[in-house]
Amino acid sequence: MKKLLQMLLASIVFCGLVTVKAQTKDAPLKRCGTAEADQYNRIHDSIYKMQRQMMDAYIEQWIQDHPDYDPKTTVTIPVVVHIIYKTGAQNIADSRVTDQIAATNKDWAGTNTHSMNAFSPSVKVNTNVQFCLAKRDPSGAATNGIDRHSTTVTSFNITGSPTNSCTGYPERCASGGGCAAWDVTKYFNIWVVNTGTSGLCGISEFPTNPLNNYYGSTINYIYFGTTGATAPYNLGGTLTHEIGHCFNLYHIWGDDGGSCSGSDLCGDTPNQASCYYGSHEGGDLSESGGSSSATTQTDACATSSPGNMYENFMDYTDDIDYACFTTNQVSRITATVAGACHTLSLSDRCSGVGIDEGGYIQDVDIFPNPTNGELNVNFNLANPTNVVVSVYNIIGKEIVSYNKQNASVVNTKIDLSKCASGIYFVKITSTNQTLTQKISLIR
Repeated sequence: MKKLLQMLLASIVFCGLVTVKAQTKDAPLKRCGTAEADQYNRIHDSIYKMQRQMMDAYIEQWIQDHPDYDPKTTVTIPVVVHIIYKTGAQNIADSRVTDQIAATNKDWAGTNTHSMNAFSPSVKVNTNVQFCLAKRDPSGAATNGIDRHSTTVTSFNITGSPTNSCTGYPERCASGGGCAAWDVTKYFNIWVVNTGTSGLCGISEFPTNPLNNYYGSTINYIYFGTTGATAPYNLGGTLTHEIGHCFNLYHIWGDDGGSCSGSDLCGDTPNQASCYYGSHEGGDLSESGGSSSATTQTDACATSSPGNMYENFMDYTDDIDYACFTTNQVSRITATVAGACHTLSLSDRCSGVGIDEGGYIQDVDIFPNPTNGELNVNFNLANPTNVVVSVYNIIGKEIVSYNKQNASVVNTKIDLSKCASGIYFVKITSTNQTLTQKISLIR
């Protein structure tokens, strides 16, 4: 699947509006609004179109340049959940938030226990990305990562178009009755709101480089979390799907109107004509009407077993059928973490604010920057403690690391003379704090 994504509105409308058990009879439910917004903005915003084309080109090049890349560690990304509410029901409990993050982390770790049915269990892989509720807010004060805002807006009409605007994302603007994102380079922002009669489950902003101030995901409050959420989207799958878009994943069927010519740009996801909704377990699995409980689903694009991968998080099935990301999808996620979302992967906002001042880093001086090979890293610590100084390249691979035991003053020279020119990150980690600074190596 090497073709660039071709999005046709007919497919988006067909797959975006379905009737499900959670709604009153014949009420439409839009599982996801991301593809529709992306298509509109590519047509009407030439800058956005160029940014998305450049991003896809970067992703493909990164994957070609790193065919055997194997992350050595899991990246943890700080999350802030903005709960925008008018009624008590919309002001969901903290437990719903923590349940959702736990469910998302299982999905993204590949430990979700849902069946792969006709596909080998080995298809389900770990993304090596996890999420934590932030422990420090933008001012540095302690937080639980949950940001609550009362609003006078009964429900939000969210279209995502035009992009990067309060018109497209009113919930992401104070002027629209919502709230602005926390620094998108340090926090992954999630808005939980009432989407009202639109029936929208979720919508996301695809990444651009640099990330714009509307980057993140919005989820209908009734489909956020597990206990207390509304079936059949009560296992956390809506957020798992939407974050996939934020890390550059497209819908598995390629949004091509059933022509079998579109692509999600992942070679290990079988081509399929359209979205699936319903569930294998519920016996109402369907791609184009009717219902089925068959384990193997085929269509004009995938005519033989194992058939269509309705178990994929980037389809539209019920949460109970959501089971996997594939190896190629993870490659796209990894490339996005290495590029547009790299500062998110190095953010220290999962570290709490402590009472004990021991271990806090002070008077940091990293020079010269840019450097031509030799780098000086000097700093003090409030009290003697163990500290690690590491340098990472742009794809998150550790280049060098120095451990200092029971240190109070650190003066370290780092030799980068054998490294290629480019962007690197110096990460200093003590008992209570992590600091990261970008440097340039020019040789």
